Amino acid sequence: MPKPLTPLESTLIPAAVSIINAVPRFSPTRSPTDHTCASAVLSSTGRIFTGVNSSHFTGGPCAENNAFGNATMAGVGSAFSPGVVGEGGEGERLVAVVAVLSDGRGVISPCGRCRQVMWDMHPWIRVIVQDGEEMKTVGMEELLPYAYSWVWKPKVEVERSEVRK
Repeated sequence: MPKPLTPLESTLIPAAVSIINAVPRFSPTRSPTDHTCASAVLSSTGRIFTGVNSSHFTGGPCAENNAFGNATMAGVGSAFSPGVVGEGGEGERLVAVVAVLSDGRGVISPCGRCRQVMWDMHPWIRVIVQDGEEMKTVGMEELLPYAYSWVWKPKVEVERSEVRK
């Protein structure tokens, strides 16, 4: 069910906008090596990680996947790993994500590849989407209702009720 943004989730949009605005432009005509999208992800402890896409004629990682990688490097877990366990005995995980386009084009929905990565690696994550003039978050089951699921289960169990929050 779509939900309004929390105050912490609201900080992701300006974080992603500031990253894409800071990336140097290689060509005013948007060469294939340009960066046109940024992402910001929020962890369960309130940390924010960012990434930009790496467009290339052979493909390249999306901004969301680069942000996920940056979070992983900082010890944040996924469905396959608890990550670094904190003092409270729980591993930090990603709880919200947003992607924005360069040149003030605003929030965009994740592409199909990113949706599948989120479904597999962070099935509990909330995704910020634009609904008319409003920003909302949706869960993975709303974003990818008939997702392809792997036959084997992740090492870190996630309650299905958590995914549907």
